[in-house]
Amino acid sequence: MSTPVVTSTWAGTFDCGTCRRTRLMGDKFSKKAMERYRKDGIPLKCTECVSGAEQAEREQAQARRNQKSSINERTDPNIEERRQCAGSCGKDLPQSSFNRNQWSKGDGKSRCCDCVELAVKEEATQQAKSREDKIALAKQKVDEAEKSSDPVKILAAESMLAALQAEKVTGLKPVKLSSGRGRGRGSARGGGRR
Repeated sequence: MSTPVVTSTWAGTFDCGTCRRTRLMGDKFSKKAMERYRKDGIPLKCTECVSGAEQAEREQAQARRNQKSSINERTDPNIEERRQCAGSCGKDLPQSSFNRNQWSKGDGKSRCCDCVELAVKEEATQQAKSREDKIALAKQKVDEAEKSSDPVKILAAESMLAALQAEKVTGLKPVKLSSGRGRGRGSARGGGRR
């Protein structure tokens, strides 16, 4: 091979059915979406489209809550029940600041819509960072193995790096094969004396 392979330019074979982007890698889709696509042929929807739809839904819900609270303020501001947010803000907020699911969790466990949205964003960035950290660590282990010049360590490190890069492209997690008895090693059938 005359030039090294540049994996950052690899393209997958997946298309988003919503935004119509093509040749996306498997890591642009959720694990559940990839499973449904492989099993039932259901069109894929990339994580960007999913998060955009979730954001639009949260904005619509916020607009409805604002409209409801403005109606309540005109009638009687003390009608709406209040609760302290269990999220990062810790504020005492009216029911309109919580979504239905969070409000039903009860006092001391409910998080306001702003805290939920912040947590969703933090989780998404943490997942992306975690994937990139795994690949960077695998590259570091390949470098260390090459310095040791032990072919077994080099093969193991390069295999792990290749598996992580393949997971990024295909969306499939690596499968570790069992170390059970394989072909040609004798089996229980016909293994008696001859």
